[in-house]
Amino acid sequence: PGKYHDGKGSGLFLLVKKTGSRSWVQRLTIRGKRRDIGLGAPPFVTLAEAREKALENKRLALNGRDPLAEKARAREIPTFEEAARLAHAELSPTWKNPKDRKAFLSTLEAYVFPRFGDMPLPDVTSADVRQAILAARARAPGVARKLVYRVSAVFKWGIAEGHCRNNPATTQALAL
Repeated sequence: PGKYHDGKGSGLFLLVKKTGSRSWVQRLTIRGKRRDIGLGAPPFVTLAEAREKALENKRLALNGRDPLAEKARAREIPTFEEAARLAHAELSPTWKNPKDRKAFLSTLEAYVFPRFGDMPLPDVTSADVRQAILAARARAPGVARKLVYRVSAVFKWGIAEGHCRNNPATTQALAL
């Protein structure tokens, strides 16, 4: 039992408990507060993998970011469909026409969700959006034009919520 440091200066050590269980742990100071971060247990996580994770965490901490908060945020990232439904819930009180409220979701359900609704919001690219818009344009040109604005509204909501950093549904990115 004990702590066995890897000697690389990243704060990584192997914690061996009295029961014999072992785990990789990294001790970091994040914004002046000492934190221990679990990185997994051998043999599922090798020493090389633990060192790689520890180096990533150290870089984040040196840039003033919290690796634990980043990890939690990654688990909370919604799919495009989830984000669209949340954005719709926030935006619908601003639309006077009930037909517009219904059309926002129904067009996304018909043309967009089948293509990339199950993808995490930040993973959707302008190529994905463009293909969905072009497919919609072939079937309903008027709807395709509105879809660009609706998909863009979802990404604007995602940016405001901190789930993504850019909007791949801008007309410049889509080249439409």
